[in-house]
Amino acid sequence: MDESGFEAGTIRSHGYAPIGTPCIDSYNWQGKKRTNVIGALYEKALFALDYFEKNINGDIFYNWCKNTLIPSLKIKCVIVMDNASF
Repeated sequence: MDESGFEAGTIRSHGYAPIGTPCIDSYNWQGKKRTNVIGALYEKALFALDYFEKNINGDIFYNWCKNTLIPSLKIKCVIVMDNASF
C-alpha cells in the first residue's frame, strides 16, 4: 500500500491540441487543492483506492485501513506499508 499526493500548483509540461496547433496556455486547470490518494496493489492490480482533499494523518489512515482496505482483502494476507510515518 502507498499514499501519493498531487499538488494543484504543479504545471503540466505537456498537453493536447488539434493537429498543427501548438499547445500553449498559461491557465492551471488543476484547481487549488492537493489531492491525496491511498491504495493497495495485488498482482499488478490496484484496489481499495480512496482519495482525500486533505493531508493524510494517522486517523485518516486508520479509518481507511478499517473501512476500505481490510474489507476488500482475502483471508491470510500480508500488508506491506511504504514509508508510513504514523
